[in-house]
Amino acid sequence: MKFSDIQESGWAELRPYLDTCLLPVTGLSGAEAPWEATQELERLRDALDLLEIPFKGRIVTYPAMHFAGTSNDGEPWGLLDDVCLKLKTEAGFRHVVIVTAKTEQELPLTAANADLILRFGAAELKDSPDGAKRRAAGEMALLWQPQAAIRTDV
Repeated sequence: MKFSDIQESGWAELRPYLDTCLLPVTGLSGAEAPWEATQELERLRDALDLLEIPFKGRIVTYPAMHFAGTSNDGEPWGLLDDVCLKLKTEAGFRHVVIVTAKTEQELPLTAANADLILRFGAAELKDSPDGAKRRAAGEMALLWQPQAAIRTDV
């Protein structure tokens, strides 16, 4: 479910079921030509489809953080980590999952307050969409297990 699909009047009723927030990260630098930015957004859309469709009713997808960079205090990915923390402490989500369509080599992001970072590279999305779908389902299942440890290494 997208954040924009939730009305203020229905949030209290939905909140107990929507315990997981997806936070998409595009990882643009600002140097991309318009067509390159479009390709990156399409890849991110494909990655999100692996989670939004099968887990509708359990997750809320928030607006994407498109540009990669450093926070005002000089901390790499400090803003991303701050957003993850606020999604838990202020918005009330139990789990925050960062989703990106970039590999670790393409986008070495970190966020201590994220419960999971799911990365889907272009090759996996193109060459093995069924494998990516199975991996996404498996990682989410592990996250939702009561004894599951926090995972950020995916």
